[in-house]
Amino acid sequence: MKGQKWRLLDLEYEDPYMNLAVEEAIPRKVGERVAPNTIRFWRNKNVVVIGHFQQVALEVNFEACKKYGTKIVRRFTGGGAVYHDQGNLNYAISLTKDHPLVHDDFSINFRNFLLGIIEGVKILGLNADFKPINKIQVNGRKISGAAGCLKWGTLFFHGSILVSSNLSVLSKVLNASRDDFVGCYVRSVRDRVTTIQNELGTNVSIEEVKKALKIGLEKSYGVKVVEGRLREEERGLAEELYHRKYSTEKWNFGK
Repeated sequence: MKGQKWRLLDLEYEDPYMNLAVEEAIPRKVGERVAPNTIRFWRNKNVVVIGHFQQVALEVNFEACKKYGTKIVRRFTGGGAVYHDQGNLNYAISLTKDHPLVHDDFSINFRNFLLGIIEGVKILGLNADFKPINKIQVNGRKISGAAGCLKWGTLFFHGSILVSSNLSVLSKVLNASRDDFVGCYVRSVRDRVTTIQNELGTNVSIEEVKKALKIGLEKSYGVKVVEGRLREEERGLAEELYHRKYSTEKWNFGK
């Protein structure tokens, strides 16, 4: 893999539904070999993102969401509900399924790909460690969780890292939960969380975190991360997914 180039898309939209539509369009086109292996950095403003197999009413405090103007959107990967604001940085990796880093056992993929994120956090000055199966913690508190899938000829892996998020709002818009299942729905497990900024005890910008993660990914995988642009085929698919799926109540609320 040494010398291999991965495209970096530092790309976000005001509309959270478009952010999630693009999140699906990229791995689909990577699997078709229309787009190259890709890393994406992006943020939402004030949104709860729930996992594919979750029931919104179990995960979300609707009154709090109304109070804080928090939108709700469903992603295509599994896992638990998360809160996004401008202090939360999302990262996503899309690689062709035959890439040497990709393993059939997704628990191994979680470990492999969180190592690059952990390296970036260490560059910022924190002693982060991996917590199976899909979390990063600092001083026993969670700062990042991940989800992903192997489909469309692609390994897709994404997560969010708490840089300077409003943990007070986070705690209110997400329901407290148990580690259990309700019917066919998967409940989130609420961890004790912290932010990079709280742990460092000083202000840190999103741009500083992006730079550290980029270096960490390059160092961990021996690749060169090069800034690129979304291709027209990806943009067209994202717009289709936006209108057909992500902006609809049927997808987001199961109605």
